[in-house]
Amino acid sequence: MRRLLLGLVASAGLFGCEKPLTAPGHPGVCWRMVEGMNGKPDFKPVAPNVDTLENCAVRLEGIRMAYGQPVTGAFQGRFIYVTDGEISAASGPKAQHYRVFTPAQRLEIQKGIETLMAREKAGG
Repeated sequence: MRRLLLGLVASAGLFGCEKPLTAPGHPGVCWRMVEGMNGKPDFKPVAPNVDTLENCAVRLEGIRMAYGQPVTGAFQGRFIYVTDGEISAASGPKAQHYRVFTPAQRLEIQKGIETLMAREKAGG
């Protein structure tokens, strides 16, 4: 029985050593989080040469609008969360989120994205 308990404690310790999820830190690259191998999160580049977290958030908002689903992304070591309710950023999955855009700013961004999507659909 004692061996069983020691084995359980040892294996529980191994699970506690799993590396926490971190956002890619590559300068100027906007990332989208996707399901990777074995169901673990992975990041795929959305765009290079992005100058600010806000510009990356706008790109992620466009993806959310195109697919109708929440999007998680990253920019220079920060996570970006894009949902129907808001766009927020945080230093990690469990860290406090802060709003990236006010509701009025987001509405303007959405109008611009809708205009671009309509142009693209019309072939122009």
